[in-house]
Amino acid sequence: MESSSPLVTLCSLAQKALDQATNHLGQVRKSQTQAQEQLSMLLNYQQEYREKLNSTMSDGIAANTWQNYQQFITTLEVAIDQHNKQLMQWNQRLDSALVLWQEKQQRLNAYQTLQQRASDQQKHLENKLDQKLNDEFAQRGAQRKKS
Repeated sequence: MESSSPLVTLCSLAQKALDQATNHLGQVRKSQTQAQEQLSMLLNYQQEYREKLNSTMSDGIAANTWQNYQQFITTLEVAIDQHNKQLMQWNQRLDSALVLWQEKQQRLNAYQTLQQRASDQQKHLENKLDQKLNDEFAQRGAQRKKS
């Protein structure tokens, strides 16, 4: 099995690389989910704040209160825009991490396939040798009986 030793090493290294890619993918996915949740919270807060403004406006509103509402809504819209951009970046990172993970998985699968083929080939050779030895042993036994 010496011929498969490098394949065992390659499989081991590929497994480690896959494990690292899996961890990285998990971290990126977690961060992307958190960014999505933060954006959702901001959007919900913006909706609630607008509803509150509409309710307040129906009862009448002072000019300075109106300006405060407008400034806050503008600030909230800037924060939402920033979170949208951040979420887009996390989505791109997630896509990249997923591609990397898939590549590592394919590489490991390829090495495992090669390792399995080498193992099967070695077993086949061993079986042939065993069969040859058994045939020789049977032939010698038959010759002994004839003598």
